[in-house]
Amino acid sequence: MFLAPFVLAVLVAAQPGSPARDDAPAVPPDSAVLRTMPSPPLVEAPLEACAAESDYVAGFDALVRGEDARAVESLERVVEACPRHPYAPELARLARARLTPGGRLAQETLARPVVVSEEGTSRGARASLTILQTMHGITQGILLCSIAGCDDSRAYVAVSLLGGGAGAAAALLLTQSGLTPGQAAAINSGTVWGFGYGLSSIGSFDLDGDNAIASAMVGGLGFTGLGILIAEFANPTAGQVSMANSGGLWAGVLAGLLMATQESNETQTFFAVEQVVVAGGLVSMALVSRNLDISRGRMLLIDSGGILGGLTGLSALFLLLGDDADEDVYLVGAATGVVAGLAATAFLTRNFDAPDAPAVSIVPAVMGRHGGMGLAMLGRF
Repeated sequence: MFLAPFVLAVLVAAQPGSPARDDAPAVPPDSAVLRTMPSPPLVEAPLEACAAESDYVAGFDALVRGEDARAVESLERVVEACPRHPYAPELARLARARLTPGGRLAQETLARPVVVSEEGTSRGARASLTILQTMHGITQGILLCSIAGCDDSRAYVAVSLLGGGAGAAAALLLTQSGLTPGQAAAINSGTVWGFGYGLSSIGSFDLDGDNAIASAMVGGLGFTGLGILIAEFANPTAGQVSMANSGGLWAGVLAGLLMATQESNETQTFFAVEQVVVAGGLVSMALVSRNLDISRGRMLLIDSGGILGGLTGLSALFLLLGDDADEDVYLVGAATGVVAGLAATAFLTRNFDAPDAPAVSIVPAVMGRHGGMGLAMLGRF
């Protein structure tokens, strides 16, 4: 019995244990010592010992700048000097993938922004400018002949032909380098608004005779020049010009409907207020449109919504109240319908100008660490 513990101890000591390396140092079984041992490094030697830290920094900077060939060259030197570098192999693989034609195509596709407002020159825009400015020249010739007191009808014909020819020649000669639809719309809109302001100035300033005719002439010429400046320096799109025009138009319509409910019959005040309100609508919507990508088609839909809303408000009140209601109620109802129609159509068409499909590229690429080939899909969703 007394020998049993001794025999058991000998047997346990004789059991085979885990083989130990000859060069491995003996580690005392102390948990405190184990906790203080350093973790093995990520690389076999410090980066400074590889003498490749400067090449790694240069390769990373070249990769960021898009200089992929230079990045591959620097990063391959890092991998050669330090094969177990934690980042250089992956960055080199990325740079080599970007050097392939498919990678370049995908990079260019993703870097190209989706811009709805970008417009190119158009022959149609140049033609529309020529047509309207020909009519502008004819009108200016007739008005000029009226001021000059032409007594013969042949003089009116001759001067109108000269004016039309001058307008057409100016439109064609000054746009030989091309014209975008937005630029043409800005110039033509300036002409139309100029004649409108010239005619409304007759009422607001109580002009008559030659002064009234001169007001229309100066308005047409002055606003056409303003449209040329806007087209040259602001370079608006057709949708932005349409939005500015709609702002001025609907501001004038709403102001006219509300002022018609007043008992005052002051014509000068009416036209003066209209001019100020229309100018405010034009300028405010022009400023708002600079931060929007909006098309002429969407603005036409919104204008249609305003027309339909005004008619709906007027018709609904007529069906409810009949002929007994005061006419001011119908005017206010029409104005309310216009505002509701514009707002509702603007909301319903909020995705009208969205691109039909995202920019997507499917390209061959090197997949994984072992150089396997595959397909990569890149896109903007």
